Amino acid sequence: MRELLSSLDLQPTVDKLEQGIALDFAQYSLLRESADAKLYQLMHKVNGNGNLEPSARQQSEQDLRTLQDACLRVSHLLQSSCLALRRLQLDYPDQRLAREALEGQVAYMQACLRRSLASFDRSSWPDSRRR
Repeated sequence: MRELLSSLDLQPTVDKLEQGIALDFAQYSLLRESADAKLYQLMHKVNGNGNLEPSARQQSEQDLRTLQDACLRVSHLLQSSCLALRRLQLDYPDQRLAREALEGQVAYMQACLRRSLASFDRSSWPDSRRR
C-alpha cells in the first residue's frame, strides 16, 4: 500500500493548493498519506545507503522522523488556531489579518524549503549540464 501511495503524482493536488482551493477531506487525507509514504521511502533509501557512515544514516533518518512529527504538529496547530480564531468571531479586518498571519507563516516554511532544496538539487547547479 505504501508503494502505491508513494507513486502517486501529487502535482495536481499541489496545484489546487497553490490556486487557493481548499481540499476536501478525502483529498487532504490522500495528500497526507502519500506525503508520508514518500518520506518513508526516502528514509528507507537513506537507511540502505552503504556509502554513509552508520551514525550519519541514523542521524539523517532521525531528522526525517523529527520533520514528519513536526509537520503533523504544525498541521494540528494550524487547525486548532483556526478553530480558536473562528470562536472569536473576528470582524472582517481582523479575519484578514489572521489569514495573512497564518498564510505568512506557511509561506515562510515554503521559502525555507525552496532555499534548502536549492542547496542540494544538482539540476540547479551551474555546471550540471556537463555531467
